[in-house]
Amino acid sequence: MWDLGVIPDRDVDAQPQGARASLNAAIDAVVTRTLSSQLAQIGYRPADITYFAFSHAHIDHSANANEFAASTWLARPAERAFMWADNNTRVNPSFYSELKNSKSVVTIDKDEYDVFGDRRVVIKSAPGHTPGHQALVLKLAATGLVMLSGDLYHYPQERTLRRAPPDNEADVRQSAASRAMIEEYLQKTKTKLWIEHDFAANAKLKKSPAYYE
Repeated sequence: MWDLGVIPDRDVDAQPQGARASLNAAIDAVVTRTLSSQLAQIGYRPADITYFAFSHAHIDHSANANEFAASTWLARPAERAFMWADNNTRVNPSFYSELKNSKSVVTIDKDEYDVFGDRRVVIKSAPGHTPGHQALVLKLAATGLVMLSGDLYHYPQERTLRRAPPDNEADVRQSAASRAMIEEYLQKTKTKLWIEHDFAANAKLKKSPAYYE
């Protein structure tokens, strides 16, 4: 399981017309389908998930983390430290309080982590947006190689216009270096990049229970 929602399922359930969360001064997210209900459409419950990871711990990527506390968490030490750092206003520790003392954690301490050992699911380091930010690479039989960007980019124009990372990154220089490294990787491996915050592109993607092969 990768990235765990913008708004907790309990809040979505409480507002049938859609729960709303402000992502920034200009954009609100409206969620009308819970993460659990989307999993149920394909025959799973949170308790059935073996592994989970998130690109980073910001509130719009970690809202339902507590629902996966029984699963094995694939985590980088830098991000775990960031999650419980004092006076960190970019996170909501109540979203993942059940993970703090988790006994089922795989610590990722290298650039790439091959989840199943066959290169089908690879977690790749891309720090800067947060200290332990990472991206996910999937090798799909029909679709090919796809990378889910986390917040490496927010809009496609950041790539096409080669814009510098915004100044609210945890480390702007590190973000710039990660972008350069990832762009080289994408070109070398012919991997497609799916930008998670690209709302226009995401609107065209298949949604549960549909899937990519």
